[in-house]
Amino acid sequence: MTNKDYKLESSALCPVSARAKDGRCEITPWNRKYTLDGSPFLSSIISSGEELLASPMRLVGIENGKELVVTDVTSDTIYGYEEGKEVRACQYMKSSRFLFNTSVCTEYDGMMDWSLTVATHGNWVSQAFGLAKPDTDPRDLGRLWLEIPLKKSAAISYQYAPQGYALFDGKVPDMPVELYAAGAMPRESLALPFVHQLYVGNDKAGFSVFFESDKNWQVDDPKHAIECIVGEDEVVIRLHLLDSEPRAWVNNKGNNGGINVMPISFRICMQVTPIKPFPENPYEEKNMHIDCFKKILEPYEEFLFTPFGGTNEIAIDRIARMGVNTLYIHEKWNDMQNSPFLTRTTANRLKLIVTEAHKRGMKVIPYFGYELSTLSPFFNEKYEEVIYSDMDWHWYRFPWQRDPQVCYNSSWQDIFVENVEKLMDEFGFDGLYLDSINPCKPCRNEKHGCGYRDADGNLRPTYPVFAIRKLMKRLCEMAEKRGGTICSHSYGTFPVASMAFSHVMWEGESLQALFMKGTLQRVPEGYYRAVYTGRNLGIRVNMLCYSNPPAWTFGEAMSNALPYGIIPKPVDTGEPLEDMSRLWKILDSFEVKGAEWHPYFDGSLEVSTDDVRVSYYENEDEMLVLAANMKRSLTPDVSIRLSKTVSEVTDAESGETVARNTDRLVTDVESFGHKIFKIKK
Repeated sequence: MTNKDYKLESSALCPVSARAKDGRCEITPWNRKYTLDGSPFLSSIISSGEELLASPMRLVGIENGKELVVTDVTSDTIYGYEEGKEVRACQYMKSSRFLFNTSVCTEYDGMMDWSLTVATHGNWVSQAFGLAKPDTDPRDLGRLWLEIPLKKSAAISYQYAPQGYALFDGKVPDMPVELYAAGAMPRESLALPFVHQLYVGNDKAGFSVFFESDKNWQVDDPKHAIECIVGEDEVVIRLHLLDSEPRAWVNNKGNNGGINVMPISFRICMQVTPIKPFPENPYEEKNMHIDCFKKILEPYEEFLFTPFGGTNEIAIDRIARMGVNTLYIHEKWNDMQNSPFLTRTTANRLKLIVTEAHKRGMKVIPYFGYELSTLSPFFNEKYEEVIYSDMDWHWYRFPWQRDPQVCYNSSWQDIFVENVEKLMDEFGFDGLYLDSINPCKPCRNEKHGCGYRDADGNLRPTYPVFAIRKLMKRLCEMAEKRGGTICSHSYGTFPVASMAFSHVMWEGESLQALFMKGTLQRVPEGYYRAVYTGRNLGIRVNMLCYSNPPAWTFGEAMSNALPYGIIPKPVDTGEPLEDMSRLWKILDSFEVKGAEWHPYFDGSLEVSTDDVRVSYYENEDEMLVLAANMKRSLTPDVSIRLSKTVSEVTDAESGETVARNTDRLVTDVESFGHKIFKIKK
């Protein structure tokens, strides 16, 4: 199951290089180009051949009561370069009474880590030695914003984290709060409190900013710390770094205009997507996730190796016969939740499952997550040091245990990575399923270095962005060296800081909770386009499905997924696996690799109603058309106008010929149902 010649995907597909000449610096990670030219920040961002910036990024401020004017910019100072891995550059500039120093480290996945330091002008040497009159003019910085003007065409959707409060065109939206965090860009503005991540993009590319903390930010209105201002031709991301003069400066200026106040710094990170090539065929992995939502009462050994449902076929043989080539095993495989140390029972169980699955041509990917179990031998020693400070979710399961959430900014990261690596070598599993590891949550646990003290001594939270990025890098490198994959589940968000170090992301859990409660009847189109297609991110996205009929079924999940080019993951060996098996056969019968993907929103097909969304794959000889009803009622007589007359249309599920020599399809589509057609040109 391992491939000894496998190259590290992260570095092989995302090398970064740079060149500087005549005051201009160009940094080029895979498929992107970042340019510094006469601006303290980026003057151009090109992704997939598309310019994202409407104009250069800019510092906007008030200096001594007047508009801040930055001059004497140097952009081409490269001071560090590790071939293919990272590029380091610094820039310096000044205004009438302030100087601004920036430095940036661009890593191979395209992540830019910026430092912005602001200082007052000081005295020249002659002034310092009393040979010239000292400069005691005032140094008042009344405002400092970083503005990032994106082309309007590059900013049709947004996503932010963590989920929570927002203002859309000045109002709180009338929708479940779970839907606030992603969607179509509002008409006029999006206003947010401080959030650690904001992503703005279109269906092909995007731009994000993210932060570890709001340290040194000074915002007048906490509801407007970060804004997207929608103009006629641009959408401006505005970061309110300072809405007033830094308090530390106000209190320490003395009688010399503020020459000796200490500089203040801000850390601002940026990432441009897609971060790597989207897979030519995103459906090659045919997966089954046992015990994920439909809980199995018996031990895995008994479930997998006894006859299924009154038949003579054991479950693992049925799973393989249905086409599964990747078996995900959930929490229950491990007696100690999320532990890299195994009981003898767990070790024997894992060895049995991996050995028997490999015999049947299936990979095995076990669950790991975000907890430290009370059963763990490390719990008493590590608990206070490693947990998230504000954690209110303690998982409860058999064998009886509770599982507080761990922060990977702690020493648990090293323990976890080093011992998971040993498990991969000992048992030969084929990757890692990581549950809620890479989303960042606020943490104030000073025992492992999270949190910071503000000017009043209050303990403020930080987000362990860079600790999690380091963790994901280590796990990804570990898995890829052994031919394995990293599969991440992040609950309604995608973590841009560490996204490059996953091979697939699983989504859908937050939406399905709303469907099952009956509080959601239809997902806003913008939400899906922002989060679910994967093509704007450069990573495969698939949908978790927690079937709970009649409130929510596997077929309904399939219909919500197909128009976006994604598919759900069965967690039940019964009907959901049977439904998925039929879809796999349809997808395998069409040459997806090399085919062109046409999502419904590109306007390639004319459909008589917006209630049914129709997307398709097209190659030289065939089309595979995916039509899905997005509402909870029958939609009859849906007319689909093709771009030209085709020779034959077949219902891909039944195999029946629907029409010949036609340029139009007419079909009924059931409530949250779908139809799949194969078309010969």
